[in-house]
Amino acid sequence: MQGLHKLLLLYVLTGLGQNGHGISGGEIVPKSKMQYMVSLQDGHGKHLCGGFLVSENVLITSASCDKRDPKVVYYGYHNLEEKIKPVNIEKKCKSSDSDIMLLKLRKNVKGDNVKPTEIPNSEIDLKVNQQCVVAGWGPEDCEEGPVKELRMVTVSVFNCPHNATNICTSETGFCEIDTGGPLVCDEKAVGVVKKNNSTTFANISTKHVWIKDKINNPSWKDCCYTWHHLKAMEMSFVLLLFAVLTGADGTHIVGGRDAPPHSRPYMASLQIQNQHNCGGALVREDFVLTAAHCQIRGPYTVVLGVDSLSADEPTKQVFSSIRSIPHPRYNGHANDIMLLKLNGSAQLTETVQLVSLKAGRVRPVNSCITVGWGDIGDNNTLPLTLQEVNVTILSQQTCRSRWGMVPITGSMVCGVGAGVFQGFCSGDSGGPLVCDGATAGVVSFSGRRCGDPRTPDVYTRISSFTPWITTVLNNN
Repeated sequence: MQGLHKLLLLYVLTGLGQNGHGISGGEIVPKSKMQYMVSLQDGHGKHLCGGFLVSENVLITSASCDKRDPKVVYYGYHNLEEKIKPVNIEKKCKSSDSDIMLLKLRKNVKGDNVKPTEIPNSEIDLKVNQQCVVAGWGPEDCEEGPVKELRMVTVSVFNCPHNATNICTSETGFCEIDTGGPLVCDEKAVGVVKKNNSTTFANISTKHVWIKDKINNPSWKDCCYTWHHLKAMEMSFVLLLFAVLTGADGTHIVGGRDAPPHSRPYMASLQIQNQHNCGGALVREDFVLTAAHCQIRGPYTVVLGVDSLSADEPTKQVFSSIRSIPHPRYNGHANDIMLLKLNGSAQLTETVQLVSLKAGRVRPVNSCITVGWGDIGDNNTLPLTLQEVNVTILSQQTCRSRWGMVPITGSMVCGVGAGVFQGFCSGDSGGPLVCDGATAGVVSFSGRRCGDPRTPDVYTRISSFTPWITTVLNNN
């Protein structure tokens, strides 16, 4: 247990719990209560941290949860085994002097089971012994996975010596996966569960102006970056690495142009609840090639044969993915490639065609483009139709020099646009790099700002994985 000696004394006197006992020692939260609670998860359905909605598209969690690399948010339920509604994380903003992080969602979340919580409008001074509650999915034995049902426990507030940025309470013994959940007093979220600290919470009221400014300011450009651009930062690298996650969410074309209608008939839109999440390329009538970081818990809706994602085009063909096959050595950075098996075979037409895999290494002399439906302005502006941008291939030496401490492996290929701030960014992850008519790469990650040549766009090199792709297709 961490804290000042006064906290330790209170702990000894009260005998309240032992370190390592999770929130599950409390009572099950009724479905009608705490409808702001969310579960931050990876791309494989694993609960990583708690969080709570403070508006329809902004939630609060612990800044330490950034290291656990959550990709998607599940909301509107208290049972982790229920059929759930995923939404991608779009941006983040961390407080500079408190363990608080704001996450902006890709879309607004609404429903009968969703109700954002209130936060204080000014700095608060909680009364000693005031009763508050904490909620989470942590188990009693922290070596185990999360419990199925959301649970809550009651805690008592006491003085937190010489530290206005924290709130102190009686011992509860949270697990790491409870991190990011709320401390709720008088029906308002006043604190955030901190990692490995079961008596001290980050005080929300000291950041209420900052939080409400972010809720009301749609750009977040002063301190936040697209979530998927910051992925590998916690692997001790200087810049973040992998764009999209998430969840995943991908990257977007900025500084590009409208692709001629149906000129890229191999393009696939991978969608969740009719929302575009990642790009892909049709490599066999029943298989789409995309990025491993685009993997989600459930099936994708795969849309082929369209130029506009909003128009009802008669050329559209729609499928579901029935199996996701990421590369077995994908580690969150390298080997970022995946095949999706469809529930049927596409009918090849003028607007739906296969793309071939480029043999050999792509070089600076090749003529290349990247294509996608993602953000076109680095400001959540989605295109009306498919976009494309020319790509100049860089040598490995140049790419490694620009990325510095971020490892650029031999199975990656780097490219930049012809001008400054041209390239991919958030919504096109998994889309193809097409060189001389064949797919040579898969959109993987970029830097802090989309299309910045100082941190070139990075693709997974197709030719490094041709044997694996061939084996998967032959076995299915």
